[in-house]
Amino acid sequence: MKGAGFWSFISVLWYGIVFAQKDPYTVPQSILFQSGLDTTFVAKCSLFIAILLLGTLFFGKVFKLLFKIPSIAGQILGGIILGPSFINFQKFSFFTEPMRLSDAVSHKLYYVIPSDLFIFFILLLSSAFTVSYLLWLAGYETNVKDLIKVGATAVGAGIFGAIIPIIMIGGGLYWLFPGLYSVPALIGIGLVFAATSVSIPVAMLVSSNKMHLKSSQATLGAAIADDIFAVVLLSLFMMSVQSGLFGSVEGIVFNSHGCSIGKSLLFMIVSALVIISFGFFLIGPITQKLKNLKYFHLMAPVATGIMFIYFAFAELVGGLAGITGAYFAGVFQRSADKQRVAEKVCAPFVNAILLPLFLGSIGLQVDLHLLSYQQWIIAGFIFIISIISKLVGCALATGISNFSERRKTSHWSLIETYLFGASMVARGEVGLVVATILRGSQIISPETYVLCVVVIVLTTVAAPIMLSIGFRLMETYAQESGSTNYELDLGKFKVIGTKHMFNIISSRLEKNRGLSTTVQISEGREIIDIEEYEMRVIYSPTSGIRFEGNQIKIAAFIAEIKADALAEIEEISLH
Repeated sequence: MKGAGFWSFISVLWYGIVFAQKDPYTVPQSILFQSGLDTTFVAKCSLFIAILLLGTLFFGKVFKLLFKIPSIAGQILGGIILGPSFINFQKFSFFTEPMRLSDAVSHKLYYVIPSDLFIFFILLLSSAFTVSYLLWLAGYETNVKDLIKVGATAVGAGIFGAIIPIIMIGGGLYWLFPGLYSVPALIGIGLVFAATSVSIPVAMLVSSNKMHLKSSQATLGAAIADDIFAVVLLSLFMMSVQSGLFGSVEGIVFNSHGCSIGKSLLFMIVSALVIISFGFFLIGPITQKLKNLKYFHLMAPVATGIMFIYFAFAELVGGLAGITGAYFAGVFQRSADKQRVAEKVCAPFVNAILLPLFLGSIGLQVDLHLLSYQQWIIAGFIFIISIISKLVGCALATGISNFSERRKTSHWSLIETYLFGASMVARGEVGLVVATILRGSQIISPETYVLCVVVIVLTTVAAPIMLSIGFRLMETYAQESGSTNYELDLGKFKVIGTKHMFNIISSRLEKNRGLSTTVQISEGREIIDIEEYEMRVIYSPTSGIRFEGNQIKIAAFIAEIKADALAEIEEISLH
């Protein structure tokens, strides 16, 4: 969230839910510490978090098993079920019995509704930790060399796929519902649907054994490209709003850089130079020093601290969105940490705990009763346009590629273009983060926020369905890739451990090749794509390790792994 916007929002929330007085006033300093932490209150907080976490995971799994809905969408739906739209467990009397706070100086009593404070804590946790980590991990997964290698088609699709939704959604709402939204709100709604979820389409492509397709390979680069571009556009947009480019808009919260566009650009450029300089000249040496001293256990916490510094610096000094700083902290950390030590420590905790809490907290803020009949119509319109805009963006990119590349092997067929666009339809983590930021800055209203979340869930559900249709059409017209894709299922490793073996493969690729792209996908699965070897390695906790690609090169790579392992064993025996 934008700095002052976030804290202003929190202040209003605090005054509104904690105090019953008509005129707000300053809460006595240290009143929470003076009153002490009642053990019953702490126990209720623990139970509240447990219900939200387990309930979100439970409903997410149920929706996935029954309706094949991706985990992210299912967990958001789980939070909606637990929230005010249905169960509304935060309003149970057990969680709403007031907590008394006593001021030692004035001897006045204050009453706090525990559930409101619990939700406030989870929202703060999500804003400070989860949002930062999600963008940090996205940066960690970005390999600039690989991004260049996927070609102009993927990058072009990412850029078109970020710009076209803003134009089509913002322009469509302005034309169909004149006067309903301000200009910043129209652009903001478009920005929510600019970025693509990487994990959802990859999970679908891997589970369908379709990662060998040209459209699937392009999806990885395009999804990363439009995430980067969407984050940059968000920063520019927020800077423009704060500088008054759209005029004085009532209700929008500005931060300390709400000045001229020139000064805002100066802050942005200087902060970007500082971020890049620190990344190049300090993150690398710090990480290397920790390695040399064999302080591997400190690499993850130090990387986390740097991530928070980047987040805060970008937000408070640069006038950029804090997530921009977190993203680039991940990019520089990856370049310094070739063995991915920090990511291997942080990613499991984020995916297992923080992300479900974040998705569940979104559901707690969604009250479907707030949406009127007109807003449901608007949600349907945005849903349709959000699909069309990604298809159009990919069609433009592939069309330009076909026009510029005369080689038959580079030609994109209609079904390949459709699959490329369909895999870009799902909006996920980044869209939710952008919506949360815009809501905190009061650029979009609570009702519009709910509307955006509903459409994000719908696109997340629609993408796998569209891909399934595309795969059936491809099989019908026999338009598979020219060569047969070889698959080698290694299964599980009971002694050495499946995950450990996957890490060995990953480390060797990072060390000797440096050309692999690792992507975290749903439910602990990962995929490594290696262009040099024309293959990919897929890890699944349930089914083990599988290789796909060129049979000869897969065999050669496995032979190298065996030779390395035997050499190390031989070295141990000699000692």
